[in-house]
Amino acid sequence: MTAHLPNSSEPSQQCRGSFARLLGDARDLFPRGDVAVWLALGAAVLLQIGFWYYGSPGPTLLKAAPRTLETALYAVGWAAALLFLAPLAIWWGLGRPVGGLGLRLGDWRLGLPVALALALASAPALWMVSDWQIFRTTYPWSGAWPGASLGTLVAWAAIYLVYYAAFELFYRGFLLRLFEPLWGLRAAIWLQAVCATLIHLGKPWPETAVALPASLVLGLIAVRTRSLFWPVLLHFAIGMATDLASLSRHGWLLP
Repeated sequence: MTAHLPNSSEPSQQCRGSFARLLGDARDLFPRGDVAVWLALGAAVLLQIGFWYYGSPGPTLLKAAPRTLETALYAVGWAAALLFLAPLAIWWGLGRPVGGLGLRLGDWRLGLPVALALALASAPALWMVSDWQIFRTTYPWSGAWPGASLGTLVAWAAIYLVYYAAFELFYRGFLLRLFEPLWGLRAAIWLQAVCATLIHLGKPWPETAVALPASLVLGLIAVRTRSLFWPVLLHFAIGMATDLASLSRHGWLLP
């Protein structure tokens, strides 16, 4: 009787088959016809990485950078470049209308009351946390300068508005609308919210913890109003309220 000898080629064939299936799975992640979108998403990842390192106050503060007007302008400038100008250029490169990002007034009958109501509802909590040491040593980014006079306060509000416009365009406009045709609106809202939450790493932990539900709400407002104006208004109002409360706590508000 002749003993059965195992076929030495079987393991290698199985290995090649498994490797081929793995490559097939990888190809399925990138459906044909969406090459430009995948490149745009890759660029979005790089833009967010660049923003975290150069524009986000999180890593800036972790490095114990001084809270000065120059530090704040540095962060806002990077935000404008990486979260506003670059995404707009990519969007135009995809041949999509700018209106699709939400750069319009949209449904103000919904956006205005919702933004005002949520801003007012958050005011007591913002006043309370502004006395916490972790917030007192973080805000405002520009230190005492905004509270020196009414003119500097208005100037800081204008600078800060640029930051929030860039932030909202990237997350509630660019990312959300890139994700939507690939995975659907529900997934797009969640994905932009997760990305926006992660960019808060390095900021005070309560702010980072609240970032996820806040980002979901801002995403829903952008979708329902078909506009970025109202998420920008709400986010800006909360940011300025935080700074005003912090300035007041420090005794820096119009001394």
